[in-house]
Amino acid sequence: MGSYSWKPDQDTSPSVWPPGAQEESTQMGQRVDAWQQAVQTRFPELLRHLVWDRERLNQLEDAVNQIIAEDGLSIAAVALYRRSLLNRLTGLGPLDQLLTDDRVTEIMVNGPDQIYCERDGRIALVNQQFTDQDEVALLAQRLASRAGRVLNTEFPLCDAQLADGSRIHCVLPPVSEKPAITIRRARVQPLALADYLQAGAFSNELWSELAGFIHARRNIVVAGGAGSGKTSLLRLLATEIDPAERLVTIEDVRELNLDHPNTVSLEAHRTHDVHTLLVNALRMRPDRIIVGEVRGQEALELIEAMSTGHPGSLSTVHSQSGDMATVLRLARMCSRNNLGIPFDELLRQIQDTLDIIVYVRRTPDGVRRIESVQQPTSHGMNLLWKFQPESVPQFVKVGEPNG
Repeated sequence: MGSYSWKPDQDTSPSVWPPGAQEESTQMGQRVDAWQQAVQTRFPELLRHLVWDRERLNQLEDAVNQIIAEDGLSIAAVALYRRSLLNRLTGLGPLDQLLTDDRVTEIMVNGPDQIYCERDGRIALVNQQFTDQDEVALLAQRLASRAGRVLNTEFPLCDAQLADGSRIHCVLPPVSEKPAITIRRARVQPLALADYLQAGAFSNELWSELAGFIHARRNIVVAGGAGSGKTSLLRLLATEIDPAERLVTIEDVRELNLDHPNTVSLEAHRTHDVHTLLVNALRMRPDRIIVGEVRGQEALELIEAMSTGHPGSLSTVHSQSGDMATVLRLARMCSRNNLGIPFDELLRQIQDTLDIIVYVRRTPDGVRRIESVQQPTSHGMNLLWKFQPESVPQFVKVGEPNG
């Protein structure tokens, strides 16, 4: 396992220590160790989970202040060591302020001296840094451990979900030059229909037609780039599914967390990938199969499931446009099975099976909205809706669905 040591939040190299400072630093280090032990012994209930909300963080800070005061020291005089202790106890390091800000939706750590966050849809560099690469790696390992995963130099990648629903992706050398962490925050409350309408993600009329597609058991793929809101929209679409139907969801990392009474949720594992889970899901008597995201050869099983007894299935796919580019991308994924099926035949099967492609985009100003709704046909794409960004931005109905 990789060896990453804890470093205090300052430069402690002997070359910068003034006379007597090394002894003082050692004594303070011992005191911090003692404070940590005291908090862990007297306030274990505050350390059972990562501190992700302000109320619980305040309780932990009060406990730390109490321990320091009992040692006869001023909080202001030991502020640096107090912060170092809080970083140890929470496992959040310099990210604690970001993780307690409800406006922050994503955090990206590119090594020790570059922390970015997405707040209100905009990405910006944060005025915070880690001490060094070891501190970043240590935090990454703590996050992975909280998610029940192993992260070290032998297994340097971790893609998982934390208990609060937030998604983490951690990378360690030698896969990356520097340790890197990406945290996609889970909303306290999932986005509701009213939130989408208020944000201008789509209109009432467009949503009414999308809901109708769900009720009519149309096969739907939500396409878009990274961070465009594909999974959130897929979750909202699933709220229109009849509670009497049986759903099986399949995800690389569990994010959907559907509020549906008859749902079996499957999550990929090192020894059981999405393709394997999809094959097994077909034996679980699902009315609909929902794949969080198709990335490879499992696309063929999904298309076949849609066409052979599981209509109304849903998925997402990365794509740079919602037209034939999405169909072609799915066909290329299907061809990875190496079953000798001609590419043109795969293309025709997708066009015959897939009913609706909803394309979503995140604009430079951070707004996520539906850009188009299209229907694949044997002759190309039938454009049903489009977002018109001209002088009066609006969602325009263009055509009627075939069949």
